[in-house]
Amino acid sequence: MTAVVVAQDELRLTAHPLQRAGAYAIAALAKAGHPHAVTSDQFQRVIRTMIGDLVATSTVVKGSAGWYLKGLSYTLWPNCALHYKSKCTPAGIATWRSAPPVEEWPDAPCSLCGRPACAWYGNVDIPMGASVEHRNTTAPDHQGTPLCFPCVSSFHALPYVFTAGGGLLYGVHSWDEEFMARATRSAVPANRRNMALRRDLKRGGGFFAVEFAALRALRWWDRRITAGVQAIQFSNNTRDMKFHVEDMGQPLAEWLRSTASDSGRRIGFRYLAQSQASAKVPGLRMLAWRAFNQPAQIPARATGWIRDQISESGRIPAAVPHLAPLVRTYLTEVLHVLEKDVGHVTTVARRIADVVTTNDDKSLKKFVVATRRPNDLKSWLRSEIAGWARKRPADTASDPFISVAQWRVLFDAGNSSWSARELLFVAVFEELCTRGATVEATDETTTDDDFKTLDTNDLEES
Repeated sequence: MTAVVVAQDELRLTAHPLQRAGAYAIAALAKAGHPHAVTSDQFQRVIRTMIGDLVATSTVVKGSAGWYLKGLSYTLWPNCALHYKSKCTPAGIATWRSAPPVEEWPDAPCSLCGRPACAWYGNVDIPMGASVEHRNTTAPDHQGTPLCFPCVSSFHALPYVFTAGGGLLYGVHSWDEEFMARATRSAVPANRRNMALRRDLKRGGGFFAVEFAALRALRWWDRRITAGVQAIQFSNNTRDMKFHVEDMGQPLAEWLRSTASDSGRRIGFRYLAQSQASAKVPGLRMLAWRAFNQPAQIPARATGWIRDQISESGRIPAAVPHLAPLVRTYLTEVLHVLEKDVGHVTTVARRIADVVTTNDDKSLKKFVVATRRPNDLKSWLRSEIAGWARKRPADTASDPFISVAQWRVLFDAGNSSWSARELLFVAVFEELCTRGATVEATDETTTDDDFKTLDTNDLEES
C-alpha cells in the first residue's frame, strides 16, 4: 500500500483538457517545468497553499478584497464546504481538500488515469467535460466518478489557470506541452492577484475574452507551436451549466504566432487587425474570435477593407504594401492554396498590373470593383482579353492575357477558387507596389488599446 500512496502524489496528464490545465497550474505553483517534474514534497506544498487560499477567502465579506475565490466557488464547486457554516472552517475545508484515509479508498480505478481511486466524486469537485446535454450530476443510486487524489486536485487547481468573469471561467488549452506550460505560468500569477485584490466577478474581460487570451498567448510564444489551441469556457453552476470549446488548428496557430516573431509581418498584422473591426468590437478582439470561428473570413475581411478604401479614394492605401503580402501568407500557409495555383495566379496578376498601370487612372478602381463578385471579375477579364493582343508589350507576344488553366483555377476549381481569387487580388497589389505604385501617405495603423496588452510580454518564468 505504501507504493500506492507514493504514486498518489504523482501528477499525470490525461485526455481531459481541464484536468491537464489544472495539472499545469499545480506545476506552475510548484515552480516546476512540467507536471511530471512535480515532486511529492512540491505537490503536498501546493495542496497546502490551495487550502490556505480557501481558508483565507472563507471569512471575507462579499465584495471585499480577497472574496474572488469564494465568489468563484459558486460557479466551479456548487455545494462545497465554503457554502455551509458547519463546514466552512479551516478543518472542514482541509477535510474537503485532502485525500481520504487509504483504508476508505474504493476498489475502483481512477476514471482518468487508471490508478487506484481515493474516493467517489461528483460535481462538487468535477467540472463539466462535455456539452450541456451531458448533465454534470450523479445519477440516483450511483456513487459518482472514481478519481485519484492528483487528478481531483488538478480540477481543484483550475482557478489558478482559468479566469472568472461574466458567470464563466475561461482559459486556453493546447496539446503542445511546452506552449501549455508557459501559457499557464503566465495565467497563474494574474489569477493569484485576482484572489488577493477586489476583483469583480461580473466583469467578463471584454469582448471575446477567451479568444483574445489565446491570441495573446500565441503572440508571446517564441518558438514553433506543434499543436492547435483550444479556447474553453465553462460554468459548473448547477442552475446554469455550460461547457464550450473552440478549436484553432495548428497552421493558423503557428501563423498567428509568426506575426509577432517575424518583423516583416508585424506591421501588416496591425493593419490586419484594423480591417477586422466591427461597429462595436475592436479589431484585435474580432480577429481573435474569427480565428476560432470563421478563419476563412479573415482574409476576406482584409481584402474587403482594401476594396472599400480604394473605391472611396481611387488610390492605394498605405496599408497595402504591408497587408497584401501578409494576406498572401495566410492564404498559402493557413488555407493551403496549392503552389501550382500560386504560380498561375501570380502570372495573371502581372498581366493585370500591366493593364492598370498603363491605362487611365480609373482602371485600378474598375478592377477593384470587379473583384467584389466572381461574375463581375469574369466580365472584366473578358473585356481585357479582347484588347490584350494589340496592347500587350512586344516581349509577351506569345503569351495570352489569361490561359485556360489559369481561368480554371480562378473560377472552376470549386471552393479553392475563392482562395485563388483572394490571392489574385493581393498579388496584383504586391506587383503594383513592387513597380513603385504611389500609396496614400496619410493612412495610419490602428490605435487599438488592446495592442498595449497584446504586445507586452510579462510572462513569468518558473
